[in-house]
Amino acid sequence: MEYSREEIEKMIEKAKADLEATLSKMTPEERAEAEARAKKMIEEDNARTQKLIEDAAKLTSRAPSPKFCSNCGAKVEGGNFCEYCGSPLNK
Repeated sequence: MEYSREEIEKMIEKAKADLEATLSKMTPEERAEAEARAKKMIEEDNARTQKLIEDAAKLTSRAPSPKFCSNCGAKVEGGNFCEYCGSPLNK
């Protein structure tokens, strides 16, 4: 589903108004507790995101880079000769 910029801005404004209405009904202690929970959730989410980024970097660094024939440029899987043009492959 696609939304226009104006629709997204209206949704954001409605969410802000809803949040303000909810917060206005809370005691200062409840607000502080909700803020602490939100900060903890954000920190946990950031830690998970960072771990995913680090794991992805490890996986991509281990993946062998593709090899290409120096004569025709075809991607080759291995062997001594290019399967497309027959040229010897450099080791």
